[in-house]
Amino acid sequence: MLTSLHLPSSLTPRRREPAPGPLAAKLQAAYTRLASGLPEEYPAEALAEAEAAVAELGDDPFATGRDGITAERIDLREIPFVTIDPKGATDLDQAMHLSVLGAGAQAPADGPAFRVRYAIADVGRFITPGGRLDRETHARGQTIYLPDRRIPLHPEIISEGAASLLPGVDRAAYVFTVELNADGTIHSQELVRAVVRSRTQLDYDAVQADHDAGRALPETIAWLPEIGAALQADEAARGGIDLAIPDQDVVEADGDYTLTYRPRQGIEDANAQISLLAGRVAANLMLEAGQGVLRTMPRPKDETIADFLAIVAGLGFPADAPYQDVIRSIGHQERNPRALAVHYASPSLFRGAGYTLISEDAADSELLQAAVGAPYAHTTAPLRRLIDRYVLPLAEAASRGAEPPAWALAGLEELPEVMQKSGQRASQIDRQVIEYTEAILLAERIGEAFDGVFVGSRTTKSGTRLVEVHVPEPAVVVWAEGEAPVGEPVRIRLRAAEPEAGKLFFDVV
Repeated sequence: MLTSLHLPSSLTPRRREPAPGPLAAKLQAAYTRLASGLPEEYPAEALAEAEAAVAELGDDPFATGRDGITAERIDLREIPFVTIDPKGATDLDQAMHLSVLGAGAQAPADGPAFRVRYAIADVGRFITPGGRLDRETHARGQTIYLPDRRIPLHPEIISEGAASLLPGVDRAAYVFTVELNADGTIHSQELVRAVVRSRTQLDYDAVQADHDAGRALPETIAWLPEIGAALQADEAARGGIDLAIPDQDVVEADGDYTLTYRPRQGIEDANAQISLLAGRVAANLMLEAGQGVLRTMPRPKDETIADFLAIVAGLGFPADAPYQDVIRSIGHQERNPRALAVHYASPSLFRGAGYTLISEDAADSELLQAAVGAPYAHTTAPLRRLIDRYVLPLAEAASRGAEPPAWALAGLEELPEVMQKSGQRASQIDRQVIEYTEAILLAERIGEAFDGVFVGSRTTKSGTRLVEVHVPEPAVVVWAEGEAPVGEPVRIRLRAAEPEAGKLFFDVV
């Protein structure tokens, strides 16, 4: 799936029931093949351990968990947290409560304007360090999503039940409290262990529809657009950037599966900024303590920036500013083929994402996440990503000046490799899902021509020139043999298809 480069995993892909249409059986067979090497079933011993932990701790969020952490847990159940996720999501990692301080956005520069409370599910309390369940989560690394199934990091009794921040129930959580200045910069930060109760489960589409229609948002998130805008302004000032590559998604339509481009929604972008804020705070706290693990990416090299800006200039856009400002000035012009070509070229700026352990001899540049424009840590998706379960207690201990749990420190060394491997596996599955879906959807349309936009090119080892084409209908991004001017409309014809291998062969016409 094509996604924006640095957005955190705050968007839970919805689970889709099998569709009854004529292509559904072929698509589900392809997805089953892709999942064949993945551990769909949880080992009985690990599942039994999870069930025992839920039976022991599920009804008492104040109880000391199996992770052995005994630090005080604050009762924050009076705060009306809410969750916001795709409709139907059940593994809810985050809940938020937003408020305005003083005169809000007009507050003086030396005082905070907004308060962000962000609760993150405490899944670690259900897991015994070194136990069978713990070992299984290390083998998986993260949840893998396919259109008709998911391969969960944790058993569903935990990830969709006892640890999920579902509405109307008391849950153990880690809670970030961050006060922001009017310009989006951090005024103060804190992370505590707490018990929370979410009041409502909201979904992005409904919240976006209310916002677009001018209807008042729920009081708890009423300031989300303003806070998101302030954080985006601070991101720009830091040199961060959000790449505007369209999301390509497998959805159900008319009783069958199809591909669409999911439009960018302002509410999702604002929510992503809240998650990025928590990741920056966690990184700040661990850096102050001198121990932890960060999600890092180096700044692009000068020659890489020069090559990108040359493409921008060649497409007719001003290219005499920093690359972040250039991308931001072009914006989300989804109907402009040349703007689309710029956005597809932009990932070339960012290579080498990884995980870096904090150490005394690490240079500042080695601790940076260049797309965020600051040090950053994965911390807001512990139900679906292993490393977050380590970052949360490390950052919380740093927040109160205490020693973190021994198991969290002991496990740091292996985390970068575990997460790198699981991330590569997830990315490969995402890519293959799209490729197989495209091939099966178009296999019966050999000989047809399609209109699209040339957004990139490459040359194969044999010397064949291929162009990358963004086709709006059907929603596919494919490679075609031939030549075309970048950023211009192009027509391509489907020459052959190998749906069993997820391959399509196009020619430029």
